[in-house]
Amino acid sequence: MARRGSAGWAVLLCWWWGAAQGRVFSVDVASSRGGASLGVSCPPPRGCAWRGWSSFGPEGSEAAQLGVQDGLAMTVLHEATGDVLLRRTFSTWHAYTHALDLRWWLGRLRAGRVVVLVVRRGGTYGLGDALPTLTSLGSLLAGHAPPRALLAWVFVVGGCTLLETLAPLRPAYNDTLYAHAMLSAAPATPLFPPGLVPTEQERLCDSHAALGALCDPVTPWVSPRPVIQIEQGSEEAEVVGVVVCGGGRFQYLAHTLTRLVQNTGLTASQVVVAVDRAPAPEVLALLGLLGLRYRVVDVPQGVPSVNHRLFQYYRGAWTAGLLSFPRARYLAFLDEDVEVSPDWLSLLLHLAPALDADPSLWCVSGSGSSNPSLYRDPGHVVRGWRQPGWGFLLQAAEVWAAVESWPDTSDVSVLYDTFLLKTMARGRECVFPVLGRSRHYGVGVNTVPEIHHFYFLKIPLHDGSPAPLPPPEALTQQRYEEDLWARLRAAEPLNRNPCAPGFLRAPDNGTAKDLVFFFYMNNIGNSLEWTMLAECVGAWPYSTQGLHRGSVELPQAWGGSVWLVGVPASPYHVLKPSGVMVWNPMTPYQIRQQARHFSSLRPPPSLANRTVDAALSHLFRPSPTPEGTTA
Repeated sequence: MARRGSAGWAVLLCWWWGAAQGRVFSVDVASSRGGASLGVSCPPPRGCAWRGWSSFGPEGSEAAQLGVQDGLAMTVLHEATGDVLLRRTFSTWHAYTHALDLRWWLGRLRAGRVVVLVVRRGGTYGLGDALPTLTSLGSLLAGHAPPRALLAWVFVVGGCTLLETLAPLRPAYNDTLYAHAMLSAAPATPLFPPGLVPTEQERLCDSHAALGALCDPVTPWVSPRPVIQIEQGSEEAEVVGVVVCGGGRFQYLAHTLTRLVQNTGLTASQVVVAVDRAPAPEVLALLGLLGLRYRVVDVPQGVPSVNHRLFQYYRGAWTAGLLSFPRARYLAFLDEDVEVSPDWLSLLLHLAPALDADPSLWCVSGSGSSNPSLYRDPGHVVRGWRQPGWGFLLQAAEVWAAVESWPDTSDVSVLYDTFLLKTMARGRECVFPVLGRSRHYGVGVNTVPEIHHFYFLKIPLHDGSPAPLPPPEALTQQRYEEDLWARLRAAEPLNRNPCAPGFLRAPDNGTAKDLVFFFYMNNIGNSLEWTMLAECVGAWPYSTQGLHRGSVELPQAWGGSVWLVGVPASPYHVLKPSGVMVWNPMTPYQIRQQARHFSSLRPPPSLANRTVDAALSHLFRPSPTPEGTTA
């Protein structure tokens, strides 16, 4: 049932009424341009009254005023008790990232849970990448929602829709969409057959939502690790210790840890979880199931901002790693919202000897290249100047040096990643795979939606299948440089326009040889030319991170690579033949051409189109056209 100031669209597909235990839930929702509200109640003997959300001040429905409290609000209810298990708002008023995050959370809900989705002010505009998931769960209206619409949907995961209603916003009206649903309580039956999983796992799965495979009632994930006594320190001599930086996002932590403990060759004694406060009961239960220990990081209260607190938390987490693994040669660091492939740690350890042999290196990263226009060979490893990314390994001595130079007060307002790059790297490079073994899947306080969407969430993660890796000595500066000079000398120079279709096509003679393109760049640290070129060819455009001495390799499926070499910043520019032009789009006419080209690649979203049109548009070039045709 739904009502509003003007007619809306509503679908009522099924009605649960007092069949199981004579107890009926009542769900009342309101979706409006000023906010949203939800009320849940059920009768005695237990009762489950809960009311949440509210309006957010004066009306002002322009997208520029939307914030983190606006979007699509999700509430997950226990099907037998009516308890609220999860509340989360997805900022789907933005076109990117948040739809994929919504899809991640919905995909981890187990069958039977009752889900309420309600738009708060604006939330249908950026649903594009989540629409297939919403449709598969039974939504009939989400795929037809205008960019600014009111929406309320109540459904049972794996079951049926209880109520779905939708209404477009009218600019001249203060619209509010009200909806009401009633459903009977499901029988309070065990989730798993007796003895299939530990009792602690049963309780954890019954009281929390979105724990994915851990709570799959058909094939639940059961830890193969023996439960150990949680300790505050360890004197075990390990080659490597793994530090997981755990915050307050329990579902992310559960996913990350269950993926981590499946790593080849990893034992529970090699892992410590650094938490920034006394662990919640569900965290303790999870760590007990996985046989993992933890350390509490004491961060002073009253810091000026979230980033101040994060900066000091990471210092404490690094210190916790040193104290937990005092004789380890290497330490690996993993955030709570970073998933890893089964061969993540084995790749890091395989490449780690390169750090011992080459002082020009400082880290091994599991994060792959963020250049989308790559053929992602799982055995291809490169080196370049960059932040360590997510899921990286350092020498323990490097960690000691960092902690000693890390400011121990909260007066420093600097991003953790920036500190690592500027203070620790000191111009040195990292080695990393082209196809990543770790991926940042979560949404945090510093997430830039468009960048996160295309350069991280859309980048694939290796499946863990065996892949031949280069020997670590091949990544040392001397060996790497020898190989690079030889390949560039033999490469075929390119003279074609990098912003035209077909720039990355195979050599005309069909051979699998390398190609090299020379472009103007006189400043490796900050190059407008690099930004413009990277936008056109599908490389990371926001900085020169990832480049090796002013050059970058783009491996291609036809068997060779396209090399981009900056002139005169890169020492490899001396290999440019005298008759080859240097691409330098710096005349006013060329800059206007590039601006028009970028505008065609990233058209401003049109609110007249359906939601899916903007959210599914590609960031880079249009799709390649068949040979012999024009774009």
